[in-house]
Amino acid sequence: MNEPANQEVPAAISVEDVHFSYPDGHKVLKGLSCTIKKGEKVALIGPNGAGKSTFMSHLNGVSMATEGRVVIDGIPVEKANLPQVRRKVGIVFQDPDDQLFCPTVFDDVAFGPLNLGLSKDEVGQRVDEALALVGLTGFEERSSFHLSFGERKRLALATVLSYQPEILVFDEPSTNMDPLNRRKLIEWLQSTDKTILLCTHDLDIALDVCDRCLLLTDGTIVADGPASEVLYDRHLLEDNNLEMPLALMTHELLHEQLRAGGMDEEHRRIIEAFLHAHRHVHGPDQHEHVHLHAHDHDHSHMHDDGGDHSHDPDHAHGTGHDLAHGHDHDHKHDDLHDHTGVPHAHDRVDRDNDKESV
Repeated sequence: MNEPANQEVPAAISVEDVHFSYPDGHKVLKGLSCTIKKGEKVALIGPNGAGKSTFMSHLNGVSMATEGRVVIDGIPVEKANLPQVRRKVGIVFQDPDDQLFCPTVFDDVAFGPLNLGLSKDEVGQRVDEALALVGLTGFEERSSFHLSFGERKRLALATVLSYQPEILVFDEPSTNMDPLNRRKLIEWLQSTDKTILLCTHDLDIALDVCDRCLLLTDGTIVADGPASEVLYDRHLLEDNNLEMPLALMTHELLHEQLRAGGMDEEHRRIIEAFLHAHRHVHGPDQHEHVHLHAHDHDHSHMHDDGGDHSHDPDHAHGTGHDLAHGHDHDHKHDDLHDHTGVPHAHDRVDRDNDKESV
């Protein structure tokens, strides 16, 4: 029986007025509150030193709030509940070598399931499935430390996927990844139905993957809204030492060149063709709609296919068509954990908590 369409989606993560200070008295989180619903894909952005890594470490109890509380799928993050919490939340670290320590790829991926007490057959199945998801089938007997950085990055994801947490938290997932594997990662993130929290300075991957964006500055959330609004707000981002996603900056610059004129016909057509070929993913069905935006206001807006589009009367679909939008659009992007739940990962995170580097 289908659930009513208006039924409230339960919270996967609930953070209630959380404060956190290190033993030296340095206050990192200052009354942070947010709720992330099951199945949501949320970007966590902010300048260096904003408290993003510390925030993430609260989600599996590596750090515990000085004040306030964190609840994961209805379970308070308290010492007695940590084994349950850590089965639900998987953190994929920025440096994959913080998660890889076994002699072979198979052993690294099997470590989590083995600690869950699964049978040998179940562990083997989990390893096979996780490696297939990240494109490392056939790597089972290879040494983790003889892989390329990008392969180790995917392997770190597999070590988390193998124990099947419901919530995935990523710390700079695209760092040092080659373009092809970055694209594969984006496609995986878009397609998964897991709850995703993406902590990143790569605002283009946030734009591609996330529906919603949290902007954290100096231990507090200063913006929480649709990614299509937060990531398009040049002034908000610049006020918080960030820049718009490169894709949006490129489009703004090229539109300005077109509006300014003065270029020869060949270059004008090249720019128009590039803009026309820009793809945006709309809605839960991953439909791709190809179009060109031309805006007279400060920043662009992406839109849903079902939105009310007001087009310029001269609009024509062709190599150089222009869409002049005089209204706001709602844009929706659709939609890998450390061994959190295993001792070595916790020790490494404790070490990392002493340096708020993200």
